Amino acid sequence: MLVGSNDAKAAGEYAQRRYERGLRSWRAKNRRLFAIFFGPLALTGAIVLVLGGHAFAWCAGAVSGISLGAWITLREEPPFYIERWLQGAEGERKTAKALKPLQRSGLLHVVHDIQTRYGNYDHVVVSEAGVFLLETKNLNGIVVRRDGVPHLLRWHDPDAHAPLKRIRSHVLSAAVQLKHDIEQRTGHCPWVQAVIVFWADFPEGIAEHGRCVYVHGTRLRAWLEGQQSKMSAASAERIASAIRRW
Repeated sequence: MLVGSNDAKAAGEYAQRRYERGLRSWRAKNRRLFAIFFGPLALTGAIVLVLGGHAFAWCAGAVSGISLGAWITLREEPPFYIERWLQGAEGERKTAKALKPLQRSGLLHVVHDIQTRYGNYDHVVVSEAGVFLLETKNLNGIVVRRDGVPHLLRWHDPDAHAPLKRIRSHVLSAAVQLKHDIEQRTGHCPWVQAVIVFWADFPEGIAEHGRCVYVHGTRLRAWLEGQQSKMSAASAERIASAIRRW
């Protein structure tokens, strides 16, 4: 049995930082516009509310409340490409939570959010069953595979679907790079298994295509527990220690 695990870096930290940076930029860029558009309405409504009669006060309160509500709503709702980073961070935290029981039991080591020259590794799992690179996808819709390629279908518009063509090649490429990086630091590394973790409706639950495994987040723990041992606990500890030092 492996002993110890590493959770020093929180899952989703990279995506969370990207979201917060984008949100700050969105607010700074639009702060003046929001103030010019909504400020006079809110201020006028507040003045009339204080000085006007009952009817005027009611209308003024409505205008002021709507203006302030719209201001706050727009301020907190950046464009989708910024919001997507928050969605990604939330998905990575779900994956980390799913892995936590196995960490506590000592069955595996997990390192989250490893920065690389070309982005980051969401989660790297090391156990006697090998090394696993986990890429989390937190999606809104239903994931189905067509000719092996996952497609995202929208709940309320089944005819609208987007092929997720690049995620498999991206994760496989990252797995090869991770294997190379580990070999440089330890002199040895087994094949790194690429795994895409879906937090979305995924009817298949678990599927494999071309050295890449797709698994629903709720089934990740059981799938990892079912993997057969391929190396000693000492080798797994050595690899995990090397990854932590990054």
